[in-house]
Amino acid sequence: MGIPARQMVDSLLQKMPNLWLDTTKFEDRYVMADTLARNFTVAVYHHNDTIVDILENYTATYNDSTSHLWQALHDEMEKVYGWPNMGKHGDLHKEATFQNDKGTILLTLLNTYSPTVTVRYSTERRE
Repeated sequence: MGIPARQMVDSLLQKMPNLWLDTTKFEDRYVMADTLARNFTVAVYHHNDTIVDILENYTATYNDSTSHLWQALHDEMEKVYGWPNMGKHGDLHKEATFQNDKGTILLTLLNTYSPTVTVRYSTERRE
């Protein structure tokens, strides 16, 4: 993904002052969360300071909020990466997988008990 994991985390913390870094000693990841709304977390998974995955997680109170967020992210990514593989396409559960030469982006909507949108950026390619 281009930059060392620790540098990415430092950059995110600098650009987003409402994020705080979980100081729990994880061997394989850095976890940050939004201190104001507490509805956003990001985890940067790494191996020897090389980024392997980035996982963004958004939660909301209402299904409409996450549905609109999912659609906006989907439309934005579709413009950049082209048409996704839609693994699931229901009202309460949607998955869109975008591929490029650097890896995979998995966009997931789960509007069940706690409405959630998750974005996983991975260096792993899915076939």
